[in-house]
Amino acid sequence: MKKNLSVLVLPVLLIIAMLAIGCGGDDNPTPASCDKGIDTYEAALNAFIADPTSVSKCNALKASLNDLVNCPGITAGQKKEYQDEVDDIDCD
Repeated sequence: MKKNLSVLVLPVLLIIAMLAIGCGGDDNPTPASCDKGIDTYEAALNAFIADPTSVSKCNALKASLNDLVNCPGITAGQKKEYQDEVDDIDCD
């Protein structure tokens, strides 16, 4: 039984290893490459929601959105959406 199990497991492990090696780096950035920017935006948004009169938190929110606008991994539609949000925020 152990020999039969190893005969099944070894090919599966080899296939997984080949897929992992073959699916290495991606030359085209994806939205996943902007995860840190999205996390920063969410944190800034939550901080601003907790204190909507804070100019510094408002500015941090706008800055985080600007970072997303400049992220190379977003689509043109996402870029427009983020830019529209930046334009709509008035921190004064």
